[in-house]
Amino acid sequence: MPLTRTITELTACGIAVALSPLDIALVLLLLLGSAPLVRSGLFSLAWFLTNSVAIGLLVTVGRSLTLSMEKGGVHQVGIDLFAAGALLALGIRELDPKPEGYEDLSEGWIHKLEKVGQLPLLLLMLMAPLTELLSPDNLFLLAKGAAIVQSGPHNQNTEIGLIIYFSLVSSVMLLLPILLLLVGRKQVEPLLQKGKQLIEKRSSLILGSLSLALAGYLGWQGWLGLGEFQVISQVMS
Repeated sequence: MPLTRTITELTACGIAVALSPLDIALVLLLLLGSAPLVRSGLFSLAWFLTNSVAIGLLVTVGRSLTLSMEKGGVHQVGIDLFAAGALLALGIRELDPKPEGYEDLSEGWIHKLEKVGQLPLLLLMLMAPLTELLSPDNLFLLAKGAAIVQSGPHNQNTEIGLIIYFSLVSSVMLLLPILLLLVGRKQVEPLLQKGKQLIEKRSSLILGSLSLALAGYLGWQGWLGLGEFQVISQVMS
């Protein structure tokens, strides 16, 4: 895969990771609390490092196990189609209208995040890998990102640069409100409050819509990969 296409696909995958309602809401709460820049900055740094380490391990372990990650390879197609199915199920579940009288166990989750935001700094930083790696959609996207990094004949330095780039893109939604707060605290705080309220009220819609969009993208990628499925090509020949 050419480097420009690798960067394009890696950007799309990184943005998908960045749109994590839970972690965005937590950063917004940290920015509205005490020592906002220090606490939100450290949490975002932990998120960046988690992405870098996770995708780095997937790339190195995948190579050591000789996993074929080029387009049309059995492992690449498997990741795309399996992730598409899982994200489709997640999206349908989140967008499915709840019956009358249904008790939503996720109600009040924003208040639980407020308690998380009050944790000591070390524990708060540990929340970044927990919230990311315990999320099925993020795990699939990290695997997809590792597959994209491995998809071309890139040297080691280029792969390291791609991993850092992916981690920066996947952190953009956490870094953006921090940068805005640095520009003007009084003007930005009301916007942060509105953003927190929007995520609290529309989290299912946001997560469900994002999951369906990702399912469509990964399903399309898997379908294209099937057309170049090397195992089938070898059997046919």
